[in-house]
Amino acid sequence: MDKLAIELINLLREMLLTQQRLLQIATSRQEAMRAFDIDRLNGLLEQERVEVQKADGFERRRNTLVHQFRGILGQGVEPTVSEIAKRSGEPVKSQLLGLAGQLKAVVEQVERTTRGNAKISETGVKGVAEVLKI
Repeated sequence: MDKLAIELINLLREMLLTQQRLLQIATSRQEAMRAFDIDRLNGLLEQERVEVQKADGFERRRNTLVHQFRGILGQGVEPTVSEIAKRSGEPVKSQLLGLAGQLKAVVEQVERTTRGNAKISETGVKGVAEVLKI
């Protein structure tokens, strides 16, 4: 199980880095929308597409690991990071829990920033619609 736990740690690190890049892109998109910088927005869209593809690949790897952990942990035990950490020794336990906490926090920031971007975008579209009405 130690080998799989280390593989999970490495995967969580990669996932965290990808989410941090997505957060940076979302923040940059906010700035570009406020400045009406269409070229910058197009570039950010491409960067985001690349990061989302990476995230999809990580999700597939995560699903494979979950399946492998299910085989080790047995029936009725959900292979969550907490459960895996509980069955691991130090420093693996601390690394798993720390990375999971960081990842959760960054994902929440990405979601908040993305919702904010959607509101900015919606406001901009409504503003343009009003101008076109006039």
